[in-house]
Amino acid sequence: MISMHGLRVAEHIKSHYPTSQIIFVTAHSHFAVEAFEVEATDYLLKPVTPKRLQKALEKAQHKLSTQQPVEKEHYLIAHTMGTFYLMNNENEMVKWRTKKTRELFLYLWVHQHKPILNIAISEVLWPEMGHEKALTNLHTAIYYLRQLFKANGIDNAIQLVNNHYMLAINVRSDFEELIKLLDEQHKEQHIERIVALYEGDFLQEEDFQWVIPMQQQLKEKVLATFEAFVETPHCTAALKQTLYKKMLDLDVYNERYMLQLMTLLFEQNRRSECVQLYNVIKERLELELCIPIPPYIQHMYDRVMQQII
Repeated sequence: MISMHGLRVAEHIKSHYPTSQIIFVTAHSHFAVEAFEVEATDYLLKPVTPKRLQKALEKAQHKLSTQQPVEKEHYLIAHTMGTFYLMNNENEMVKWRTKKTRELFLYLWVHQHKPILNIAISEVLWPEMGHEKALTNLHTAIYYLRQLFKANGIDNAIQLVNNHYMLAINVRSDFEELIKLLDEQHKEQHIERIVALYEGDFLQEEDFQWVIPMQQQLKEKVLATFEAFVETPHCTAALKQTLYKKMLDLDVYNERYMLQLMTLLFEQNRRSECVQLYNVIKERLELELCIPIPPYIQHMYDRVMQQII
């Protein structure tokens, strides 16, 4: 093997094709234990005799014929940062019967670790309706949701116990990956991954009142993480610039972020980008908010212009 170790190849094959039979043929005996840890069928040392190879192939054939078929795992993949969409494990986009069916799925998924009283759900999703009509709409949406899951190979996706509903399916998401990264001790690769994941606010394009507090809390946590890391000695100049730009994208009127980014660009001798940033600041503050540019930002810009001249 040139670009990848044989053991890693075996792990990759087994993860995608669990019933595969792998026979190692090598001159190195010290990898035998690791080979069997990745469930190799046999491990042959060179030179290999025809009789020994035949025995290994027969062993592989026997294991293959006696293996129980592996039941295909059914799961969903949710993209929730910015634009929301849901994919099944066949990489097909899930189509929703109604907008409320989609909202019900998201509400149950966000609260998937605890059962929710049916009345509480109906009051959140249909606040303008009376009690009985809201419950009727909830039952209809639950039915549509169950049918949708069943069409994607998932049975018993929604549990009902004592008038409490709970989602009982495997959903992989960018949101949960982001939460996990935010809770870890941060390294450069973690921060870069957080930047990539945060394509927009959580469920940004969905008009759900109940999601607004979650959006704000998540954004504040991301900004706090960036603010803390940008001050560490581990943060490179390039990553600092990326973080300051991302922070200003998330909090477009934050004057402190404006100054920090302009100062960094000035220190890196990126004069033209300083001018572009100043024009953005001018538009946001003077034209959109009708407030003057703060003196400390204006002073920094004047220093830029002096060096250009």
